[in-house]
Amino acid sequence: MKLSSEEVNEIALESRLVLSDQELENAVRYINNFLDMLDRFKELDLKDVEPFSFAEALECPLREDAVKPFANTRAILDESAHVENSLFKVPRIMEE
Repeated sequence: MKLSSEEVNEIALESRLVLSDQELENAVRYINNFLDMLDRFKELDLKDVEPFSFAEALECPLREDAVKPFANTRAILDESAHVENSLFKVPRIMEE
């Protein structure tokens, strides 16, 4: 599967990126090389390969999520231009 420069440009615009002609050409080449690499996986016989899982079900190698206090919260809120009632106000990026 290959993407045309028009398709890559549409994706870039949806991502709010404006690409120069050279950047667009590089992006098309990069994406199409990546898609060609993925197509090579279709040639592999994977019917006997088990789905990925951790070796030890009880020992997950990822850290446990934990809420930790942050000492400089007030300093960050005081310095930010986008704070309203001690909350960050995130600008809207999508039209309704």
